[in-house]
Amino acid sequence: MKEEKKSALIAQAVTWRKTGEEAVILNLETSEYYSANETGTFIWEQLSAGKKPGKIAAALAEEYGIPPALAAEDTAAFLKDLTQLKILAPEAKK
Repeated sequence: MKEEKKSALIAQAVTWRKTGEEAVILNLETSEYYSANETGTFIWEQLSAGKKPGKIAAALAEEYGIPPALAAEDTAAFLKDLTQLKILAPEAKK
């Protein structure tokens, strides 16, 4: 299976694939892998396409019909978690 696109904000040692409705993310340095649910996969795909967190949150709000403030909180929390797992570079949270 071909590797999906990857943003510069995603750590170099990270690769991922979309399988069905979820993303499977692998950190090659730690040999740890993670899966993201449907909304996490939506955020991940937006990030991989090079979109900034504000644009991702706006797209999430539109896609799922949720308030923009909630989408922004959810996006920020997801990106913070990925940063703590060393999947994203620290500047990705901004």
